[in-house]
Amino acid sequence: MPSSLSSRRRFLGIAASVASSAVHIGNPSILPAADANVQQPRLLDCHLHINHFERTIEDTIRHMDATGTDKAFVLPLETGEGGVLLRTETVLHAYHQYRDRIIPFCQTDIRSDDVIARLRAYHLLGCRGIGEQKEHLPLNDPRVERVIAFCNDVHWPITIHFQDGPGGYNQGLADHLETYLKRYKNVRIIGHAQTWWANISAEVPPADKTLYPKGPVKPGGLLDRLLSDYPNLYADMSAGSGFGALSRDKDFTAGFIERHSKQMLFGSDCPCYDGHGAHFKNLCYSRQLQAFLEELVTDPDTLQDIFYNNAMRALEG
Repeated sequence: MPSSLSSRRRFLGIAASVASSAVHIGNPSILPAADANVQQPRLLDCHLHINHFERTIEDTIRHMDATGTDKAFVLPLETGEGGVLLRTETVLHAYHQYRDRIIPFCQTDIRSDDVIARLRAYHLLGCRGIGEQKEHLPLNDPRVERVIAFCNDVHWPITIHFQDGPGGYNQGLADHLETYLKRYKNVRIIGHAQTWWANISAEVPPADKTLYPKGPVKPGGLLDRLLSDYPNLYADMSAGSGFGALSRDKDFTAGFIERHSKQMLFGSDCPCYDGHGAHFKNLCYSRQLQAFLEELVTDPDTLQDIFYNNAMRALEG
């Protein structure tokens, strides 16, 4: 029997040309035969690192192969804050080895005086965006703004880790993010992490109480409004923060995805080695999220947007 990943690909590949309301994504036994002439759907992971738990470039590519991932935004973390140290040079090296698989982003310590010069150099070397932006600074710090302004000038996306509370990163999303969205129209801001996803609900507990709220979502959350008002804002669905927020209230999430279907980005931030949970709690974030979305989202065009097209729009502007 086909795997769930191959079943999804077969279903989406034929859906554009074969109308079959009886087909259910979760039941591969009733899928019609794939048409070899139909272009197969693609999967782009918008959030992947190389060296989680000392994972190698080759291990990372094997992870992509095992999860059906065609391409990935590979995000460095040059400061090592948050427990992962990954140089932009390492990402560029991986890109030169696997040009058809890796889309290189860059990151450097934005507290450094030479940050803009370094970003210009990375731009010339082939990087396509900034991320993961993750330093212990408030979101309204001028050093954060100058990096967002740079992205605006070069038409780049930037993936920002939003985490309020002690020891957090880019604190103050609720107070300051909209200022940047209004001021800078060319940059595509990709929201990620705990405080970002806590704001799916109108009720957001204090960060020092929990960064992972559970239970039903109260409609009217900040994310709903900002995603509606600013087409240059995107939602990175990766990691435990993304899956936890999306799975806490499936009925709400179905409507949330429908309302913002062009701004939702599939991503994993998965640290496992092999796409089956090796070295990480026997859990693969990529497979977990794929299965969840295949069950929840019934429209194949929307799934293809989430799995690939939206990330390319965020990348290319």
